[in-house]
Amino acid sequence: MSKNSSAIPDGTVIDQSVSLGQFREFFAKTVDREFASGKDFQNWLNTQTGKTLKEAVAAYHKPEPKSMAELLSEERFNIISASDKAFIKGFDSGINKLGYDFGGSIGSGYCWGKFMIIYAKTGVKSKKVIARIYIREDGVVLRLFFDNIDKHSVYIQNAPDYIGNVFTGNHGDCSCNPKKENCRMRKTYAVGGKQMEKCSGVVFEFWKPGSEKLPGYLDLLSEFYPVKNMRAV
Repeated sequence: MSKNSSAIPDGTVIDQSVSLGQFREFFAKTVDREFASGKDFQNWLNTQTGKTLKEAVAAYHKPEPKSMAELLSEERFNIISASDKAFIKGFDSGINKLGYDFGGSIGSGYCWGKFMIIYAKTGVKSKKVIARIYIREDGVVLRLFFDNIDKHSVYIQNAPDYIGNVFTGNHGDCSCNPKKENCRMRKTYAVGGKQMEKCSGVVFEFWKPGSEKLPGYLDLLSEFYPVKNMRAV
């Protein structure tokens, strides 16, 4: 299908191969012209990434919220394994108990993956992110967001390797060359006397997470964000 084609069929998959203008034109003709031309359209379209236009139109007319299990059963998520889906569902259930949720939609992963699930604090106006799950064709990556790491140094030293190594390993090391004194992206902390300098844009990624590691991830979140004093980064 050509990007310059003005008419796109309802079997077209929503992704970046088609321009936003063409999507607006389609929805203006088939759904609601005012909605398609509005500022919220692009954000809504992002939540439909991977669906066909026909499926997105149906979702627009019946916008009932879906559970994580219902969303993951959609054909667009067939790119990941049953074990990855089990991890996501388990993580979703666990983080809900800490007072965070994903807002009921799974959108584009942009440069991080095919899709992305974003978790933020519930019941507050400021939706700051505490966790993301990147869904890629070769699996999923869990990314968590932390501050004041020095206060949790002892916990990290005693954590399982699949957690501790993320804080003390080389991944995410600051690569500024030459070093900028006041780099806003640099995150510094110490664990067991070892000084770390990380880039906050890529740090704290947990690769190949699985259900067997889930208790450790949830305990880590509880350490940094205890339920009675939850605070999003």
